[in-house]
Amino acid sequence: MNTKQLEYFLATVEQGSISGASKVLDVAQPAISLQLANLEHELKIKLFERNFRGVSLTHAGSQFEEHARLILNQINTAKLDLIGQQTKCKGKVIVGLSQSLCNVLSVQLQTELEHRFPNVELAFRVGPSYMVENWFAEQQIDIALCYNTDLSKHAASSLPLISENLYLYISPRPKNPSYSELSLFGSIPFESLQDYELFMPDRRDALPKLLEEQAQKSGIKLKTRNAFGQLMTTLHYVSQGFGLAIYPSSATCHLEASHQIRAINITEPELKREVYLRLAEHQHKNPAVAAVFELIRETAANLHADNSWRGELLDNKYQQPSVINIESAVAG
Repeated sequence: MNTKQLEYFLATVEQGSISGASKVLDVAQPAISLQLANLEHELKIKLFERNFRGVSLTHAGSQFEEHARLILNQINTAKLDLIGQQTKCKGKVIVGLSQSLCNVLSVQLQTELEHRFPNVELAFRVGPSYMVENWFAEQQIDIALCYNTDLSKHAASSLPLISENLYLYISPRPKNPSYSELSLFGSIPFESLQDYELFMPDRRDALPKLLEEQAQKSGIKLKTRNAFGQLMTTLHYVSQGFGLAIYPSSATCHLEASHQIRAINITEPELKREVYLRLAEHQHKNPAVAAVFELIRETAANLHADNSWRGELLDNKYQQPSVINIESAVAG
């Protein structure tokens, strides 16, 4: 059942015929007849008695008319409320996140926001995970995407967003001869990573800490070299065949799509890290911040669905198609 069927049904009731409804709605009669037939089939009841003069409601049809009018009135009221809510959503919202998360989220998030909440200005504050955590604790940002579970004490809303997979990345055409065989691998045990030199971000960041903890558990020592300050510079170096790095697909999705870089699965164990979404306590009543918070959840689900952001989606609100959309979530 959909609103089009309800509108066609009520127009037919009011005009007393399908031809009359056709004129009022400016819709071809066969289209109206088809929608009414589909509605009756779905409800498994006969709504109209048909004769040469037109149509008249059956007893069941009269009962359904009351419900149809109530449903459409509620939908129209909701639309008006949402329009009002969108006008309330205005102002600047600052999102703090790492370079890899900004890489995967920023374009789609900004595009959707401009389309759906044009009065909201979105600013990204990008830095290492430990800096994002500090900004959030000091109320310098409104929303944080981070890896630290302890930040929930500063948050009005907090939820695990995704458990992202980590991969070893290599160029399809490595320049280093020692990488030639590795470039053919589909997977590699974590313990074997000790045989290769890896680019490593600042050791205060979440990723090096995770890798070092796993190396200690596995009884190995990883050989590392300092990554370049900017993520894209490091990945460009890797794509040119001069190095190796461990990242989530959020950092590399654009390079993978253009086949400039390829992922090797890490096994024994698989490496994952959880990404958390936090809304600052001092902004919990701000409609614009709430709108961006919800839109990040929806965008993350979309990116997970199209394989740009690989891992286990932990926030399932927008995983499946739903009649509840971002605007209604903000309004509610």
